[in-house]
Amino acid sequence: MDILLLILIVPFVFGILMFLMPLNFKLLKNLHIFLSLIVSVVLLTAVGKVVDGGELHIFHQFIFLDSLGAIFLSLIAITGLLVNIYATTYMKWELEEGHITLKEVKNYFALSFIFTWTMALSVLCNNIAFMWAAIEATTLASVFLVAVKKDKKSTESGYKYIVLCSIGLAFALYATILLYSAANGNIDGEAMLYTNLLANAANLDPMALKLVFIFALIGFGTKAGLAPTHTWLPDVHAEGPAPTSALLSGVLLKCAMLGLIRYYAVVANGVGFDFVQTVMIISGTLTLFISAFFLIRQHNVKRMFAYHSVAHMGVIAFGLGVGGAIGLFAALFHCAAHSFTKALAFCSTGNIARIYGTKDMTKMGGMIRIAPITAVLFGIAICSLVGVPGFAIFVSEFLIFKAAAIGGQYILMGIFAVALAIIFIADFSHFFLATFGKVEGEVVHNSEMKLSENLPLLGLAILIVAFGVWQFDSFTFLLDESVKSIMK
Repeated sequence: MDILLLILIVPFVFGILMFLMPLNFKLLKNLHIFLSLIVSVVLLTAVGKVVDGGELHIFHQFIFLDSLGAIFLSLIAITGLLVNIYATTYMKWELEEGHITLKEVKNYFALSFIFTWTMALSVLCNNIAFMWAAIEATTLASVFLVAVKKDKKSTESGYKYIVLCSIGLAFALYATILLYSAANGNIDGEAMLYTNLLANAANLDPMALKLVFIFALIGFGTKAGLAPTHTWLPDVHAEGPAPTSALLSGVLLKCAMLGLIRYYAVVANGVGFDFVQTVMIISGTLTLFISAFFLIRQHNVKRMFAYHSVAHMGVIAFGLGVGGAIGLFAALFHCAAHSFTKALAFCSTGNIARIYGTKDMTKMGGMIRIAPITAVLFGIAICSLVGVPGFAIFVSEFLIFKAAAIGGQYILMGIFAVALAIIFIADFSHFFLATFGKVEGEVVHNSEMKLSENLPLLGLAILIVAFGVWQFDSFTFLLDESVKSIMK
């Protein structure tokens, strides 16, 4: 059976299978881990085929996987697997403390596979209308992962999430319809296929393409968390379970960003890169400074990391705005670096909330003595998020500076540096307060998590350091090929 067809079938079937399982936590836990491993193997097999032989496609190119999609599919596979393994531990804690029922745990595990299926589908769709529908479907699949507890706050945040993202994605639908109208009859082949649109972008009306990109930015930017339409994101991350926040920030936002990047490529090749780069610089700068302002004032650890998600979507937008081969490479690399880092950050908040029984960092302190492994993992996430050398995010941020310097964009370098400096100061002040400060609140569990419980987090930490100090040839190949495809 074709590997792309397996991707379309396996996660969905596994989700249905989990729904049908009996209410036995040990069975659900082991099955969830086993099936998640199978899904990741299938996804990475497809990525490997792209590395070895180029683009894959089925159904007359309706479904395809190119080098750009392979980058994001690998994030779904790797980050998704580690987060899903951690989710079994987190749900066990929630079950023991009476915050959730066994039936809700089973539903959570089942829905996580449906969520993975929708994200994979959004990456694989060559038809831009179906890509939009798949990204919309990720909202419907993930909202129940946010509101799994069904309490007032999580339900309100889930409602806000689905309303704002659906309204935002309506603009992306306008972009899709307008792009099809501009392309229909003016290009060779099916006018809804991304590959045809990219190949024939120069034949499309420039004014229509500019309007298409503005609509796409508003639509996919809302889902990706770009300011000023980011307001759903802090509430969802603050109220949802830690593994849900890790999946949303580490993987889902990247799927929305991929949709925007595909429109970026089509419009840039139709009207030139100056227009899309200018728009992305404005969006990235606005997003960076708005998120930096809120980070300074934020003491809720999950909301702090939520605003970091906004900030780093701004970094990706800024990289796309700086442009050039190095700027595009940096933006795509940042997607992966941020995926691993933010997954670790949010999973570590699950440990922290169990230790202190609160998300308020002013009521913490002494973490390095109480739970040293969690403190180190928390520190690795913070160091990467602020761009400390030796960690993954430093690489992409350094490359953005390099791209701007090569292009003589010194003002942009200064703007970028100021925004990153504000984020650096805000983060380390919060980190030192929680990790080395005096214990201000009550320690609920005054011991470290078991090593087996921390293994997924250790895996994410290793990835963060590895991508910060080592060049992986296969991944670099995918990045290079993706940049070439965008800059046709």
